Amino acid sequence: MKKIKIEHSVLPGLRIIKTVVALAIVMVISICSDGHLAPYDMAVVAILAIQDDVAQSFNEVRKRIGSTVIGGIIGTIAMGIGYITNENLLRLLIVPIGIFLILYFCSKLINRTEYIIIACYVFLSITLEEPPELSWLYPIKIMIATLVSSIVAMVVNLYDPRRKKKVRLYNENGK
Repeated sequence: MKKIKIEHSVLPGLRIIKTVVALAIVMVISICSDGHLAPYDMAVVAILAIQDDVAQSFNEVRKRIGSTVIGGIIGTIAMGIGYITNENLLRLLIVPIGIFLILYFCSKLINRTEYIIIACYVFLSITLEEPPELSWLYPIKIMIATLVSSIVAMVVNLYDPRRKKKVRLYNENGK
């Protein structure tokens, strides 16, 4: 009988395995939350948070949490204004103003342009999507789902059986 030799390059790498493990864990958390934590939001965050190394993963998690909080706060304010105005006013006036605030805040006030895209996504999902329930809990649930998924992905990404030295959460340049 002939032995089958499997090329190393066809086996899944540790990053693929970690991504699937993080995804499975957040799906279990989402199911256990009885629908309070959206599986889609949690899955996307878990997949994006797993990076090549722990420092990159930590930076991705920090970026995702910071931008989600910014988009969530501005989106919550806009949602509150939307409750007291009509829907057309929200879409024509409040949404562009909210996006302006995110762009200005991230680029000029805190100098974190890498937060802009995710903050805008969170803001738009709060203001333009029909929330499953009409309450202030919707944006809070989005922020909690992001936080939980980010932490799960970060913890999963810390595991590396080949690692022989301490883990650094920051790269050499301090980012």
